[in-house]
Parts: sequence; structure tokens; C-alpha cells
Amino acid sequence: MWFRTTPSDLLYVDSAPQRIANVVTIDAKPERVFDLFATGERQEAWFQDFVACRWTSPEPHAVGTTREIELKTLTVKERFLAWDRGQRLAFSIDGITLPIVKQMLEDLRFEPLDGGRRTRLVWHVFYTPALVMVPVHGAARAVFSQMFRRSAEKLQRFAEHHP
Repeated sequence: MWFRTTPSDLLYVDSAPQRIANVVTIDAKPERVFDLFATGERQEAWFQDFVACRWTSPEPHAVGTTREIELKTLTVKERFLAWDRGQRLAFSIDGITLPIVKQMLEDLRFEPLDGGRRTRLVWHVFYTPALVMVPVHGAARAVFSQMFRRSAEKLQRFAEHHP
């Protein structure tokens, strides 16, 4: 069963009541790191609890593209808000199979280092917890923070071993 969330635009990053941030430095070019995330290449190897990626928009993928990401515990409907190869990727979560958030947006920045040979990935998750989650928000936040942190670290290792 799908639960609707409030669709986000890029301005939500300024008003979201909650934020999770992860920053990793990756020995790969920003375009390569962007492509891994944007295409979902071998996502099962680097995103924790990943099951499947289903594109629901035709190629070419860009702003407005939609896809579903299935994890072991839930599935989300993503709609891309920013698609700047090697620079920025952002998407709104417009539906979810567990009613844990009221609104959510992920914003990834790919900052070139060392003349573009390396990347500083800044991965922010902005969200508003659903009312049902408020009493357990602290514990849920810890679980999801750990999931995003581990996924960023695994993406770092994957990108460095698969240039």
C-alpha cells in the first residue's frame, strides 16, 4: 500500500525541520560518482538494504524523471528536482509504503577536488516525520542516519574500486 507524502521542491531544504548529513571524499571523478547514484548502477553493492530500482519515466532521465526504489523494509517513489551531471542530484519522495515521513527530499552535491580527480560528496536528507513517528523519532532517526552513513561509505569504496 502506498502512502502519499507532500511533494517537495528545492526550497524545502530551507524549511525542513529535520536533516541528516553525510560527507565523504571519494577517489573518483564527480561525473562518475554522480552516474553511480543517478543510474543506480550496482546499487545492491553500495546502498544498504537495496532490493530494486524501477524507472517509471522513459529515457533520457533528467529533472521530472520518476523511479521507485525498493528496500528490504519499504519502497519510495522518487521525482527528480535537480539533475546536473557531476554537480547536483536532488529528488522528492512523493510516495512511501510505510507512513514514516510526511515530506522528504534528498539533495546530493558532487564537489570536485584535486582538479576534478576526486569528489567530495555531500548527501543531505531533509524530512518531516509523520505524526505516528514523532514518539519514536529519535530511534528511527538513528536507524536511518546509520543506513545513509553506511551507504555513503559503501558508495565511496565501490566507486574507488570501479572507476
